[in-house]
Amino acid sequence: MLPMANSVNQEINVNSKHKKSSDRISQLPDVLIHHILSFLSTKEAMATSILSKRWLWVWTSVPLLDLQDTPFCRTDPNLRFRQFVDHVLILNKTVSLDKFCLKFNLVDHPSYVKTWFWDAVSRDVKELDISIHGTESFPFLKLPFALFTAKTLHVLKLSHGVELHVPGTVSLPCLKVLNLVWIKYTNDESVSRLFAGCYVLQELVLHKHAGDNTTCSTISIPTLKTLFVRFATTGRCRHKLKINAPVLKQLNLEDNLTLEFDLEDVSSLVEANVTVSWLENRHIPLLKALSNAKFVSFHWDWYAEMKWRNFRPYRLFLNLVQMELHVGYGGWDLLSLFLEFSDHLEVLVLAKNDNCRGLGFECSWKPPKYVPECLLSSLSMVYFKGFEDLTYQLSMVKYILKNAQVLKMMDICSNGDLPLDSKIDLLKKLLMFPRGSKACQLKFN
Repeated sequence: MLPMANSVNQEINVNSKHKKSSDRISQLPDVLIHHILSFLSTKEAMATSILSKRWLWVWTSVPLLDLQDTPFCRTDPNLRFRQFVDHVLILNKTVSLDKFCLKFNLVDHPSYVKTWFWDAVSRDVKELDISIHGTESFPFLKLPFALFTAKTLHVLKLSHGVELHVPGTVSLPCLKVLNLVWIKYTNDESVSRLFAGCYVLQELVLHKHAGDNTTCSTISIPTLKTLFVRFATTGRCRHKLKINAPVLKQLNLEDNLTLEFDLEDVSSLVEANVTVSWLENRHIPLLKALSNAKFVSFHWDWYAEMKWRNFRPYRLFLNLVQMELHVGYGGWDLLSLFLEFSDHLEVLVLAKNDNCRGLGFECSWKPPKYVPECLLSSLSMVYFKGFEDLTYQLSMVKYILKNAQVLKMMDICSNGDLPLDSKIDLLKKLLMFPRGSKACQLKFN
């Protein structure tokens, strides 16, 4: 009987050890558990309190508050959300907040929301992310002035139901990332005042619409490195965009508004992505400002005849090595012009704009009067996406294959709607075109 008793005791000890070691996460130090919970919303983090006594109050020390309401809530659910936020702020014991995220639908008077902002600022918050979807019966939320002197704020993201009313004094000495998405402004001065108080700002995301109470956006930020600007239109309202950013490296611009451009200094620009509804004369100052960029991408739906008489002698893209053209209805003649302006171009990507693809819309194309320098000395890769076997497309491919002296690869991706027989015939045509470069390979998908 003694061996059997020992066996039972050993089994009990093994089971006991297994139970103790099975919950390894609970044995982690608080700092690691806080890091794990930081990937959850606050509501989800609170739910872990039912796991065990060890987890009961762990969530109250997480230095990140992610408070999100359910969409399209009405008065009663909104009241419950208000009580939920108040409850969280009372129980959370963190002295310093890494992030405070608040996304909800405003269907009540916004005065109580300001107390939440005060709480976040008083805890030396580093990142503040506010998104409010309101109703027409309530005004946009104006932020408390204390926010504009928050010494520890590194990231500020504001979207939708916020009105930017900026006081006379703005001092955000640590702010590096600023997002202003579809909000309203008290006036033009509020925008300029805010930017002037951001001493180390490096990234700016600015989404604007015609009804945001501004007529001019002046971005004069000496430390700015990345700029994403999107202008949407609700009418034919004019707006002016001024940029003075001497160390700007990346520019993403989407212009669906009647914008006037005044780009004073973007001399350090490396990459530019430009999307417009209509490519027209008012964009010439913008194109001139991109002269130092190495990577440029243009997207347009429609093209209006542009006057280049005083612009042709100008060597536009001095440092350009890669160019993408996503062309809509018309404007393929710009390819010849851009090739003439880009002496050091190495990679060329051509595509029919997604909005126009598959329509079989025939365009005209005129080759350059003289073979551009880049075809003779630098162009090595060409990609043509959405090829539809149209006359102007074949003319472009034939011209480039014939004149590109150092071309290594011509990669053509046909439109998926082409029948198999048409694709075979197209490939035969392409293989018959003469090539200026003996090393050139033709890839057809």
